[in-house]
Amino acid sequence: MSTRTALFSVLLAIGLRLTGCFDEIGGPYDGPDRIGFDTKQGNFRETVLDDAGTVQLPTQLIGPQRSESFEVSVSIQQDTVFREREDVSPDGSDTTIVDVRALPTTAEESDYSVPDSYTFPADTSNVPLGVDIQDAFGPGAPSDTTTRLTVRLDPNEQADIEVAENWRYFEITIANP
Repeated sequence: MSTRTALFSVLLAIGLRLTGCFDEIGGPYDGPDRIGFDTKQGNFRETVLDDAGTVQLPTQLIGPQRSESFEVSVSIQQDTVFREREDVSPDGSDTTIVDVRALPTTAEESDYSVPDSYTFPADTSNVPLGVDIQDAFGPGAPSDTTTRLTVRLDPNEQADIEVAENWRYFEITIANP
């Protein structure tokens, strides 16, 4: 056996031995069952053209799949949602920071159609929520005009499903072509 092969083998054995000494970081989720939007290309927002038809918003169950189906309520966000969080300054003092969590819907009700609820079938983890985007702009509207639709998921207490707060809102920007 060459010196290189022997050295590589020793380093590999040491590496395997060391990785067995650490606690496992990952594992099955053991928190409360939650529902939330999933991302589209890493974002909780999407831009679609006016009169786009049905847009599929990805949603997910966080927790084990259920043996029975359950309903998820959907609503439209009408006002700005703020979130307060504590931040420690470099000098050690606590500072409260207020972030915007969700922006209000600016689209008219006639511009879209969103169901009041949808069903998560039994033994399912991912279900798309269909949102219909209709004609939001008249024929004389400028081509750079946009409007916003912010969709919100609500908890289902009967099925003991909470909403993952960071994944509660999905924003659709409707753009005039």
